[in-house]
Amino acid sequence: MSSSPTPEALAAEFDALMQRAGILVPPARRTTVLAGYADMRAQIALLHGRYSHQNEPSNVFRMDIPDGGKK
Repeated sequence: MSSSPTPEALAAEFDALMQRAGILVPPARRTTVLAGYADMRAQIALLHGRYSHQNEPSNVFRMDIPDGGKK
């Protein structure tokens, strides 16, 4: 994923992803949804830039047991 694609490349990427997912974006909403996609893409780039895969824990999880595990 490049850091800042041209508006035309971003629109083409968006259209391809929507088509692949089978999502039809109404023409009246396309500009707004495309702006949201561009923002989400930028946020993802920020998140991926913070850590390398070596800094990620391999098996962190939480499991709440409602009855304290008693049956």
